[in-house]
Amino acid sequence: MAACGGTCKNKVTVSKPVWDFLSKETPARLARLREEHRVSILIDGETSDIYVLQLSPQGPPPAPPNGLYLARKALKGLLKEAEKELKKAQRQGELMGCLALGGGGEHPELHRPGPPPLRAAPILPPGARGLPPPPPPLPPPLPPRLREEAEEQESTCPICLGEIQNAKTLEKCRHSFCEGCITRALQVKKACPMCGRFYGQLVGNQPQNGRMLVSKDATLLLPSYEKYGTIVIQYVFPPGVQGAEHPNPGVRYPGTTRVAYLPDCPEGNKVLTLFRKAFDQRLTFTIGTSMTTGRPNVITWNDIHHKTSCTGGPQLFGYPDPTYLTRVQEELRAKGITDD
Repeated sequence: MAACGGTCKNKVTVSKPVWDFLSKETPARLARLREEHRVSILIDGETSDIYVLQLSPQGPPPAPPNGLYLARKALKGLLKEAEKELKKAQRQGELMGCLALGGGGEHPELHRPGPPPLRAAPILPPGARGLPPPPPPLPPPLPPRLREEAEEQESTCPICLGEIQNAKTLEKCRHSFCEGCITRALQVKKACPMCGRFYGQLVGNQPQNGRMLVSKDATLLLPSYEKYGTIVIQYVFPPGVQGAEHPNPGVRYPGTTRVAYLPDCPEGNKVLTLFRKAFDQRLTFTIGTSMTTGRPNVITWNDIHHKTSCTGGPQLFGYPDPTYLTRVQEELRAKGITDD
């Protein structure tokens, strides 16, 4: 059985707090990295505290030499910077919290456990006992660096990195750019440079002579989806000759058959519909060099991950994998395949 996936050369692991900080607080830096290195960055797997990020070439071929290596190196550097900034922001937040809550001059970390010390009750003037209690202290303000960056991002174009001129906001994702910048960007690729959401229909270079066959097996049960049956997808491609849109026009490629599995639940059937759209738009496969065998001029997966095993978990491209159906919809959305 074929297995989709790649090697560790195009993957990076990162702690969830660092990735969330980088992608939410400073998305312009991520967008610039994607643009400069012509890569997409998607979450390929996760545990309770880390994400596995996958980098994939993006844009018209040929990809730059050593492009993924350089992009991976740049991403690791960016993540290291984000980790330092996150720790600094956390320290500043803790300090602000101490100043706001420790008004008596006592450092909370130096307070020893035990009964509170006896204090003399204050002598109040007559009639003062009915006064309401003082208001609670205000929450600590946002650290100046984060506040400045947030304000700067609102007025900075992620493409030219200058102040936004004649702002244009994209309808679906609500990201804003200079009108001239986004107009030129959409002429090159009809997708948001920030999040990759497509504005138009993308057509790939998958061989046109393939078939997508779907059947359902109520007796085949996938781990974590035992109360449902299984959707079995077969992709069948006969041998052929590469066309003008392929890496080596006129060179033959061998045929192949791939099998994939989805749970026959509502979410699984939704993903099946999206898989059909992607296949019809020739986006599921491409022709290139196999990531597993190194063989050139073969039909390969095109960054839409399929479960090609029923069991074994993510390591063996199977189930259980609790976030797979969500992740694969993100991969499909990056190629403009949605249910809307």
